[in-house]
Amino acid sequence: MIPSTSIRSTRFESFQLNGGPNLTSQRPLVHLPEVSSESSQGLKDDAWHSLVHARFGVASGIYVALRAKHPPAAAHSLRVAFWTSAWAMHHGLREEQLQLFEVVALLHEVGKIGIPDRVLQKPERLNETEQSLMDMHTQVGVEILRASGASQELLIAVAGIGTKFESSNDLASPDKAPIVSRLVNIVDAYDSMTSKQVYRETLSREAALAELVRMSGTQFDPKLVRSFAEIVIAQDRTLQARVTERWISELEKQDLRRFFDFDDNRPCSRFGSSITHSLNDIFYRHMMDNVENGVIFIDSEYRVLDWNRSAVRITGRSAESVHHQVWTPDIAGLCDTEGFPIQEANCPFRAMMTVGAIGKQRLAVRTPTLELVQVSIDMIPVSNEQGLLCGGAMILEDVSETAELERKIVHLRERACQDQLTKVANRGELNRQLPEFVAYHQRTRQSGSVLICDIDFFKKINDKFSHQAGDEALIIFAKLLKESCRETDFVARYGGEEFVILCSQCDLAEAKSLGENIRKKLQRTPLAVLRNQCITASFGVATINPEDTEETVLGRADRGLLIAKENGRDRVVSLGDEERNTLQKDSSKYKRWFHWFNATTEQTTRCELLTNVPRAVTLEKLKGFVRDFKVAVHEVNQDSAILDIDFKTAPIPKLKDERMGKYRMNIKLTEIEMATGGNKQNTKICTMLDVEIAPFGNRDRRSDSLRSQSQRIKTELQGYLVAHEIDQESRQKILRKIKSESDSRY
Repeated sequence: MIPSTSIRSTRFESFQLNGGPNLTSQRPLVHLPEVSSESSQGLKDDAWHSLVHARFGVASGIYVALRAKHPPAAAHSLRVAFWTSAWAMHHGLREEQLQLFEVVALLHEVGKIGIPDRVLQKPERLNETEQSLMDMHTQVGVEILRASGASQELLIAVAGIGTKFESSNDLASPDKAPIVSRLVNIVDAYDSMTSKQVYRETLSREAALAELVRMSGTQFDPKLVRSFAEIVIAQDRTLQARVTERWISELEKQDLRRFFDFDDNRPCSRFGSSITHSLNDIFYRHMMDNVENGVIFIDSEYRVLDWNRSAVRITGRSAESVHHQVWTPDIAGLCDTEGFPIQEANCPFRAMMTVGAIGKQRLAVRTPTLELVQVSIDMIPVSNEQGLLCGGAMILEDVSETAELERKIVHLRERACQDQLTKVANRGELNRQLPEFVAYHQRTRQSGSVLICDIDFFKKINDKFSHQAGDEALIIFAKLLKESCRETDFVARYGGEEFVILCSQCDLAEAKSLGENIRKKLQRTPLAVLRNQCITASFGVATINPEDTEETVLGRADRGLLIAKENGRDRVVSLGDEERNTLQKDSSKYKRWFHWFNATTEQTTRCELLTNVPRAVTLEKLKGFVRDFKVAVHEVNQDSAILDIDFKTAPIPKLKDERMGKYRMNIKLTEIEMATGGNKQNTKICTMLDVEIAPFGNRDRRSDSLRSQSQRIKTELQGYLVAHEIDQESRQKILRKIKSESDSRY
């Protein structure tokens, strides 16, 4: 059974065949030459071409064009013409009426000359877009016949092909199809159903007639269906003989000039062209050729339909050289903004047709004279009445002046934000980025870290190898920093040989690991300007805390760098709450009331610090800490100190609405002798501090807040004393502990 949605789909399905004319339809009851299955060999091509030419004269030229384009459609049209002729002769139509019926039937498929081969020859059902193209063939056929000088009578009859009966039976309607059109629709559907198709079986005569009857009143004229069915069933051999005699024996040319009156140029408002539309209209052409932007029309078959004067000016290519060419980016010289040709997959028109991508895109056009023109391309889809995509308009705007201005602005911004020597960000850009960096990570509660690094003994490089060598060392160091960091990290020159790295979504451990990787790479990188010697660098690392400002987090990282310098250089030192990420886990253990008695122990912060100076100097620094942080001295001697600190009065960064407590600091000092430079013969006197910070009281529920405050006190103490936490490497360098002597000062 054929689909009931549209007779057009039935007709179109029958023509998706490869090869020559389809002569395998079921045996008709009227014996017609070349159409029946019994004459499977058919007439030779030249014989039936002569037959058509003899019968129709000038119309045969149009028919031959269809046959050259798609032989199955031509064979189908010929069979429809035979059946139509039989019906007209059976009902005794006059000769001029009979000729009209035969010409309309023969040429009703001529519009398929304008349908793409990929659609005509597709050996399966068509999709919506392809069916939309196929549905245009009647209108295209009207255009072809009009250009051939067809009369209005013939144009009206062909235009009625494919019209549903229910939409054309109103006599007052301007779209009312004449009887010849309604008859050809019926014969067309019958031949399609009884012809062999690649993707469906041929229907029997009875099944095809039953389908025609079923669609009577909607698709087809009921009276004509009954009339045609009577002829098919009657098997009238007399009628068969008359049709055969008319088509084969009477080969004299008929006078069909009345259907092709070349002197009749009267316009017919009923048949507007879907191809030329209004392209030749003087107002449209004037508008197209005077718009400032280039306009290119491309249909769904990727054929260039129009190319206005501005498109000629921008691309340097004439309209004549591109009209009706298959569209590719090379036709317009499209390339990226740097002048490199774009791939076919990145073509704006292809993106619109395949994935529906629309919107402006910045590209460039390479003209035949090799000039590079910066353009902004905007794709506008064009759809038919059914909403199916038929092509698009490509709008080209020459933005060369804008692009040049943007380039200058970018250049000026680079000069304003970039360090001219190392090509990383400068101090001014760091001052703009750091507050936003800190605020973002505090707002989102994500980890963020700051690293400060400094080339060790940089002054010696300048003095020994020249300032030019020092500059080259800075350039290589900055390049190493950028290559080692992620794309989201920010690298800036802080001043002199110091650089700052802002690491987004990076905790303290990850930041320290980054610093270690850079430090080790630098150790293994010989510099030609330094006679292939390597240089080292020291790093200070700090992570952003909720109470931080840009000054405090940068200050902690800077103190870490100072500690690294004080403790032998070529190392990474971090200052901050390394345990902050574990607070949530730890605090969950003490939510129940019977843990309140052990809260003080769990809130105590303990650490071992190491200063690079003797105990006496460390004690002097500790006295400065007591003075500057308003600490109360509970007890002190040369080996230990017990201090009380009120977090509320101490100059330590605080959180908004934070409840502040009081803390006791127990500090034990031990003077030690350490090896330096990996050689036990070279030693130095240092001080090891065992620090314990605990809040007063043991019933406070604010364990998270107290733990955080004690950690901040520890960080401030560490920075003030220029100390670093003892690691395994430092422990291995301890040679002995020095016994303390009494000192009246304490």
